[in-house]
Amino acid sequence: MIGAGAARKLDSTPMIHDWLKQTVCKSAYQLEASRKTIFQFGMSVAQALAKNPIQKWEADAWARGLKIGLIRLESYFFRVGSGKRSPLSFFVRNDRDVYVGLRRESITQAATYVSLVTDYGYSRSQTRFESQWMDVVVYGEDGKVLIYAENKAHQKTLEKLCSRLSAEFLNNIPAVDPEARGIDDALMKAHHIWRNRPQFFWGVCPTDRQVYEVLYSRTGFSLAELDALPSAFAKECASVG
Repeated sequence: MIGAGAARKLDSTPMIHDWLKQTVCKSAYQLEASRKTIFQFGMSVAQALAKNPIQKWEADAWARGLKIGLIRLESYFFRVGSGKRSPLSFFVRNDRDVYVGLRRESITQAATYVSLVTDYGYSRSQTRFESQWMDVVVYGEDGKVLIYAENKAHQKTLEKLCSRLSAEFLNNIPAVDPEARGIDDALMKAHHIWRNRPQFFWGVCPTDRQVYEVLYSRTGFSLAELDALPSAFAKECASVG
């Protein structure tokens, strides 16, 4: 695997794209050699990346993140942000601790975190990677959740989630255990929204981004689609004006 020094020299998008793909695939083959995976795990990960390739915006974000320290390569794994203790995981494990597939959304998740800081201008101190069971969070100056970003590997999965969150939870939010397994995904995300009360919900997958304002009532919430995610730059200009 390429070391941290080499990672810092990867500035162009094609280089970081190829390096990141090679890094993920090499990690998969190393895990397979350790006999902690399903049969032909490395090949299945390579095929998954071929079907759902790393997008230019993701590679751009990873390049910026590595350059300014939002993403850090430590030995043979990555750390993202400052709050998360465990390393970023590219792979999915089953109940027997056997690696069974690619966690494609982890690449998008790290890119989303970097994008909120570098493209939208939110500070490192207010932007969190995996906080309160949410993928990426931006906190406002008052300490409340401003933006909740949720990542999915595929556009159809993202569209289904956003469609359900938009209309299914107007009158009731069933209580769930955030640490429990096997809970309906939309119900779990609805619980996160109701518990943390973000002002905006940002759904992001490799090929699509959907932005919503969250509208609350006494009994539930709905989502109202927006054209663009509000940026910290716009907020600063408005306050100056």
